[in-house]
Amino acid sequence: MANELEPAWLLHRRNYGDGGFLLDLLGLNSGRITAVVRGARRKARGGSHAGVLQPFIPLLVATTGRGELKNLHRLETASTGLELVGERVFSGFYLNELLIRLLPKFVSCPTLFALYGETIDALVGAEAELALRKFELMLLEELGYGVRFEVDSRDDAVEADTTYFYDASQGFVPRIFTLGETQNTAATFRGNQLLNMADWSFNGDGLEALNRLPLKELTRIALQAQLGDRPLQSRELLKAFKWREEPSENLEQQLTQ
Repeated sequence: MANELEPAWLLHRRNYGDGGFLLDLLGLNSGRITAVVRGARRKARGGSHAGVLQPFIPLLVATTGRGELKNLHRLETASTGLELVGERVFSGFYLNELLIRLLPKFVSCPTLFALYGETIDALVGAEAELALRKFELMLLEELGYGVRFEVDSRDDAVEADTTYFYDASQGFVPRIFTLGETQNTAATFRGNQLLNMADWSFNGDGLEALNRLPLKELTRIALQAQLGDRPLQSRELLKAFKWREEPSENLEQQLTQ
């Protein structure tokens, strides 16, 4: 219901009007929504919400309004947030940007919502990379573009000793190389790699380190087909962070304003 609190995450925040914020939120029941909170930056009006409206803090929110732009009616914190540091900040904003760019509004995705929270938790641990891959695959599944690792484009079973070219519209296409032709390793995958990925994806088993880079390349190709040509801002700012070696909180401000 519109006036009932629901768990939510802040995906993006920018200034709006005279002292307000325009928010992109991911709600458990509401899905991705855009809401405005007026006067949120005015401390004279009962305290600023700026300290609460930060990424990676579990929220409880209630919104009102029948149109596409909602009004934030109530706001509470569900628990303390996680402090991501260094490059992990950009991994978190990468997740947020994917959701804003790709997830349709007002589509409830409870499984994806839960996985988002798990992924944010994982970003402070040792298996952050695999958690990102799992989230990317789940997002593709929710969008209707799930990766089918165990069958090729003809619905034949993937064979371990066959090389496949990945096409986002078809799946894994068996690739036969002619004499003297150079393999494009950035777009091709061995069948045994795909079978290992399938085992990890569906059974939760550990993915061998040898298959991590191919899986990263695969999800990059699959997501790029949905994102189009416009680059991800989080990736561009990560490059700037690595180049300039600026404190992460400075670039974090750029992403949230």
